Amino acid sequence: MTGVTERTLHYYDRKGVLTPTSYTQNGYRLYSHDDIFKMQKILTLKYLGYSLKEIIDYLSKNSKASVQDTLFKQKELLKQKREELDHIINTFSTVEQIIQDEKMESDLLLAIIHSIQMENKQKQWLSNQLPKPIVDQIFMEHIPKEERMNRDRELLIAIHKLQGLYESGVPPHHIDVQHLMKQLERMLNNILEPKYQEELEKLKTEESSLYHFSFISKGFQDYTAAASDILNKQNNRPRRGNEYED
Repeated sequence: MTGVTERTLHYYDRKGVLTPTSYTQNGYRLYSHDDIFKMQKILTLKYLGYSLKEIIDYLSKNSKASVQDTLFKQKELLKQKREELDHIINTFSTVEQIIQDEKMESDLLLAIIHSIQMENKQKQWLSNQLPKPIVDQIFMEHIPKEERMNRDRELLIAIHKLQGLYESGVPPHHIDVQHLMKQLERMLNNILEPKYQEELEKLKTEESSLYHFSFISKGFQDYTAAASDILNKQNNRPRRGNEYED
């Protein structure tokens, strides 16, 4: 009559949500019309998002709660959940636009999703630490959305290729690794001026863990750091002919 399964009735009985009026000699539960009416209340409250504990409190004789008092609170909670779901869906859409048909490692995908998820918090935190022009450049506020997507995609592909070389055991000084490091350096310089990158580096403290958290393995981080050191040494010494040209 209520559309509730026998298993759910047993569960509600154990939890004290709905206890049957009586039992048969064989142990079968017997429910009255009042019990059915109570079950309809339970199902309605459950539909509104009430927890079992809240339902028990509401149905208790000593409860002073009213549906009218809690209805608007439940509505606000549901609106928040809807906003969260919308944000998750937008995150998926953004990731799809960035990666397109590229095959990416799971950790790299998680890193992208985490970055999108934390973007507003990161932006707020950085705004308290750095001048607005630097923050705007970090998040490419001055660039149209489609171009931002393209730049994110180029960065992602380069990092993915670099990760592939790392996992294949190619040393950091190898020409292919250094070629990718140069590409990444150019991409980053196009996004954020080198002088601003220096300001950002100064924030690498425990306090800034919100911004620097990464899903990338420690091994890969050390690998890119070593490759970056090699590239910096090359950039700081006199160049001979086309030795370091791409």
